[in-house]
Amino acid sequence: MVLNEQLPAFAIPDSLSEWTLPKVAARRLKASPDAVFAREVSGNRETYGQFMAHAEALAAHFLQVGIEPGDRILIFAANSIAALHAWMAAALVGAVDVSANTGYRGNSLAHVLNLAKPSLIVSDAELMPCLTELTWDFSCLRQIVVIDNTETGPSKLVKAFEAKGNIRVRHHQELIAKPTLLKQPWPEIQPSDAASVVFTSGTTGPAKGVVMPHGHVCLLANTTAGETDMTASDVFYSAHPLFHIAGKFMGVLAIFAAGGTLVLDRKFDAKRWLDRIRESGATISIAHGPMIEMIQAEPPRSEDSDNVLTRLMCCPLPKRHGDAFLERFGVKGIEMWGMSEVGCPCWTSRQSPAVAGSCGKVLTEWYDVEVVDPETDRPVPDGTAGEIVVRPRHPWTTMLCYMGMPEETVNAWRNLWFHTGDIAVRDNNGNMFYIDRKGDRIRRRAENISSFDIEAAVADFAGVKECVAVGVPSSYENDDDILVYIVTMEKAVVEPLALLSFLARALPHFMVPRYIEIIDELPRTPTNKVKKKQLSQRGIQTSTWDRKGAGVSLKELISQR
Repeated sequence: MVLNEQLPAFAIPDSLSEWTLPKVAARRLKASPDAVFAREVSGNRETYGQFMAHAEALAAHFLQVGIEPGDRILIFAANSIAALHAWMAAALVGAVDVSANTGYRGNSLAHVLNLAKPSLIVSDAELMPCLTELTWDFSCLRQIVVIDNTETGPSKLVKAFEAKGNIRVRHHQELIAKPTLLKQPWPEIQPSDAASVVFTSGTTGPAKGVVMPHGHVCLLANTTAGETDMTASDVFYSAHPLFHIAGKFMGVLAIFAAGGTLVLDRKFDAKRWLDRIRESGATISIAHGPMIEMIQAEPPRSEDSDNVLTRLMCCPLPKRHGDAFLERFGVKGIEMWGMSEVGCPCWTSRQSPAVAGSCGKVLTEWYDVEVVDPETDRPVPDGTAGEIVVRPRHPWTTMLCYMGMPEETVNAWRNLWFHTGDIAVRDNNGNMFYIDRKGDRIRRRAENISSFDIEAAVADFAGVKECVAVGVPSSYENDDDILVYIVTMEKAVVEPLALLSFLARALPHFMVPRYIEIIDELPRTPTNKVKKKQLSQRGIQTSTWDRKGAGVSLKELISQR
């Protein structure tokens, strides 16, 4: 598919050898410097020309402090144009943007920092306490750039961090105000060079950092724009966080390449979603299944269909409420399947009738996809459930590796296929139907959650001898609530509320369990492995403590951090 023939001034080059973020940015800047690139719902906006001028000023500063190609820059910030300045600036100097989940706390955040060993951190001022409370090796860190939404400059806490770490803290607003004075061109970047690291949670270990080359992120934007018919006249509303591929590459980079306008919301709010869509004039957006169900659960309004939204990327469209949602808001749903490691190989067609329950067909120009027996890696017949395995048809269009995890990388790519861990069925017409994750998994609000991280945090609480975290069905389709089983030490008492208060400080909000149950012992196999599936199927009992049933507000617990 040659998108340049379909989309005016499409910024991703025809030649894959030129698929780098700096080249995309240069083409976009040349084509439409005065067009509005991004608007925040708070009102701040920038044209493509203004955005690139600010990104270049920040990039020049990165070079001045010694950032070199391949260095890692950690971005720990909520959705904002300022965070995008840091992303583009990192790309211009050949550095690797490491996007940290803004919900990470304690050990989860320390794990990211220890893996990434960033040379520079760009952080929201309000998130700085999460960094100051950690004990980790600062030796790799040259500087922190703080994004402060006030006009008063860095806060006292930021200055305290500067003193504690003996690391200079600079203010983002100060740096982008300086003109770019470069005596040499930007470093030469190749499609094979690492562009970004996105963290994805497994089920048996800590979060893995997916190292994505420039060719990979450009393909994500290319296919997204092509499969949704995105053009320069589109307005893309996004409440998806920038530390996810959906927010950054299927949202920001795709609309950037198309020359349209991005509308950034700091977080998703089901009650305000329709208002945001209407106020922004959005023509296209993206939502995962639980988001759609939360919006659909809001009371109907007479103006529900009074909007200009024409396309909604869905991953997935819920079977229970999906069709009713699309009809209610008068929008076309476009389903897809993918993951950070390989991009989005499957899309439904806007031109063909929808196939109920399907996440689309394989984009065979870009990917080879098979459905295989998870035990043998041999293909299964159409109509038979198996694991999805993927490999690229062009170089540098899938992940390079898991950062600092060579064994996990090799295991994932065994037999020259990337093993996704997703179970699906393919029919004889090539339609793919996603079923579930393979093995022990917890999926919460479209996050694949590592039970390892939850269990590690619970085990640190006084009185806990053993623990297991499992998923139990929530009220949303293909979504889990978290249940933790605990075996206490002899004579110890573990109070659920005290444990939750502890976990609210130690874990991202989406990992804090809803249910807690104290049991005498964990069921095990003859080889002493915990029977997690049995515990998950056991589900909620009368003896299970329920956070919501007890009237405990997670927001209030988090606010006490």
